[in-house]
Amino acid sequence: MESETKEFMAKLEAYDMQERYPRSFELYEEYSQRTMADTIRIRRENFDKADFKAKRELQTEVEREVKNFCTWLEETKNLEPTTAYYYSVSLKSLLLGLPVGVQVARLFGTILDTHARK
Repeated sequence: MESETKEFMAKLEAYDMQERYPRSFELYEEYSQRTMADTIRIRRENFDKADFKAKRELQTEVEREVKNFCTWLEETKNLEPTTAYYYSVSLKSLLLGLPVGVQVARLFGTILDTHARK
């Protein structure tokens, strides 16, 4: 199991985010007028510094933002409701700045490192 995890992590590190930049990232960047790397960095810093009550407020704020992003996708980009929902909900853990498991934490690092190399 550990070797499979290491192998997966090596593949993730070799994954070129610029070649395969998720469409949801592009759309969210257009919506928020901020890069995903900046969004992740800011959200992660805010979540790490927050106490329990502040984390709950951040979660509520993210729920609201996900809903607003979904609405924006439907109205501005004319996406079907299910597609807009998929794109918006797929960003939820990133918007929380909360890595869910090792893979997402490494993905954060890959995104930020790739962006920093520019």
